[in-house]
Amino acid sequence: MRKGVIVIDSQAVPGKWFLGKAPDVRTPSYPPIVFVQGRNSSASSWNEETIYHGLNDMERIACLAGYQSVFVELYDSEGKGSRSQWDNGKLLSTILKEISTYFGQKLNIIAHSKGGIDVQAALIHYDAYPYAGRVLSLSAPHKGSHLADLSYSWYASWLAELLGQKDDGTFSLQTGEMTHFRSLTDQNKNINKNTYFTAAGASRGPAFSSLSLGGAYLSSYGENDGLVNVWSTVLPYGKHLFTDQSLDHDSIRIGSRFFSKAEPFLKSTEPSSILTKGPIPEESLETEANHIIRGGPLPAGQFVKLSFSIEKEAEVTLFTMSADKETKVTLRSPSGTIIPAQQPIALPEKSYFGGAWLHPFELDHAEPGTWELSLQSSKNDAFLFIGNIHLPSPVQIILPALTIMNSKKKLLLRSQSSKTAIYSCQWRMIDRSGTLIHEFTTKAQGAAQHPLPSITKEGTYNITVDIEGTTEQGTPFTRTTVRSIYLTP
Repeated sequence: MRKGVIVIDSQAVPGKWFLGKAPDVRTPSYPPIVFVQGRNSSASSWNEETIYHGLNDMERIACLAGYQSVFVELYDSEGKGSRSQWDNGKLLSTILKEISTYFGQKLNIIAHSKGGIDVQAALIHYDAYPYAGRVLSLSAPHKGSHLADLSYSWYASWLAELLGQKDDGTFSLQTGEMTHFRSLTDQNKNINKNTYFTAAGASRGPAFSSLSLGGAYLSSYGENDGLVNVWSTVLPYGKHLFTDQSLDHDSIRIGSRFFSKAEPFLKSTEPSSILTKGPIPEESLETEANHIIRGGPLPAGQFVKLSFSIEKEAEVTLFTMSADKETKVTLRSPSGTIIPAQQPIALPEKSYFGGAWLHPFELDHAEPGTWELSLQSSKNDAFLFIGNIHLPSPVQIILPALTIMNSKKKLLLRSQSSKTAIYSCQWRMIDRSGTLIHEFTTKAQGAAQHPLPSITKEGTYNITVDIEGTTEQGTPFTRTTVRSIYLTP
């Protein structure tokens, strides 16, 4: 423990905690505030440069408001990847006890992103609730993020593995895995021992940032901040304080951007009777299939070509990510025009798919027909191509995030489209290690359902669905849907 302005060690040690600068005049009734960082971050994320928005002034803002701030180091602080909420939560439980004992009183907690999940694990599952009063989570993916699903998908896992993006923390944020966590958490008797507040942003960050790319991908699932959908940030037993259209996932943790909105609720640790009013936003199970996704290994010196179809002129966002800056990426339009990717853009290390090189394409509108993507690298590489198609979805895939299966109940894979659209679905199901468990193709017109082959091992599985079909007008289309599900045989 260090007093005064925090100076974070270059080699952060999990389990340490630091006092921020003491306010000149501290209101005795104001409880200390413990700040918990998000995935792959450390205590320094609260007082150093953010990824896209400059210095985080959180320590200064809390000090001026009369609060004593406290910062913690969890396992992610080591810089060796993100850990699960179970690992971080157990460690945080011990830290909160130490801090509460030091001050001789309860604490309030502000947590950013996955830190909100780690806090709930500590309070609810590792019995740290006596040491805290109120909890504010900023853009916490309480119900997971489809970007985590993407990281563990059939197409993206090659690049995610190469970039070191596959770890316990990322795995835990899949929608299927988090739905399972919610089933273990939201009915626990300890949820009523603390008061929960939530907040969200709805800006997608700067152009060509990892947030703008993530936001474009997540837009099929609703309003989002570039990393987390708004419906994922709320808790049914909490109070949602705000959704700010000007804040993205990076800027929402900056003190001067959010603290004044939350401060009235942080003056006490006493239980609050303020609960959410109105309906809680929920994720729709009818996934709009508005993506085209391809990816995999890119052997040195070899050309990799793939094709896809867009059914009519549309606004699109097309880009490729690779681990190598020098990977050559081009598109060939249906009319034969060759379109090279723009200059590659480095994605910051602490962002999603951090360390990758972005190869964007500048297209106002995409002509209908069959497109061809070509890639070549001088060294062994991997790639991920994503096309976001701004058209009504020709097919919806309907999958629950949590399914209990037994000998009498099988998971039904459902799809639906207009009555005259003809389409086929290639289903690929992989386990945590990336091993292909099931692969099969279904054909349908209109609505259809198919039983999933038997699964004998409980856990989270990732399903990638490639859809090929023709519209009512007879024009071809291509789409891809990715979803994780938690199965209990």
